[in-house]
Amino acid sequence: MEQDVIIPTKGETSNFVEVFTAILPFILLAIVAIIVIAIVVLIKMIKTYLRNSRISEEKLKMEQVEIQNIKERLDRIEKNSLDLNNR
Repeated sequence: MEQDVIIPTKGETSNFVEVFTAILPFILLAIVAIIVIAIVVLIKMIKTYLRNSRISEEKLKMEQVEIQNIKERLDRIEKNSLDLNNR
């Protein structure tokens, strides 16, 4: 027949376990807070990136329009100068 083997213990839990058990909720709360802060910062970075890309896209369109206008003016000037030379 089997007998249960009883292992003697000190009778008290170690202080580490008690302290860790007391601090554990605060550690978990800090981890959750860090995750929330990281998500907020990431969202702000993405918004800034999208806003900057939109601004740069608008700048590029404006520059293309300016270049087109300059080309048209240059063509008109060249055409006028050729007309004047032919007279």
